Amino acid sequence: MRFVIEGEEVGVAGHLELVETPDGGYRILVVDGEDALMGLSKRFSSVDDAVEGVASLREVAGTGLLRTATAERYAVLMLEEPIIDSALAAQGAQIQSKVANCGS
Repeated sequence: MRFVIEGEEVGVAGHLELVETPDGGYRILVVDGEDALMGLSKRFSSVDDAVEGVASLREVAGTGLLRTATAERYAVLMLEEPIIDSALAAQGAQIQSKVANCGS
């Protein structure tokens, strides 16, 4: 993603977005500079909890070690905390379809 600041085009590495989930919770999206989703947080029950989650996410991103994990580890994490809310994913697919068809 690029912005113009004082007449100069500037690229950004990405940003975080706070979104409300269909069930009234909140998640943090990690979005890269091309506006592609890079990560999705666990579900938080309040905005205040999500803001605290941002602080934790920044700490991990800035100082955390990269470790390899197994497919089994991934499966266990997905069972504990579903990464995508199905209702939100369906809504996103509908919006993406409308955007893709807006020029036709």
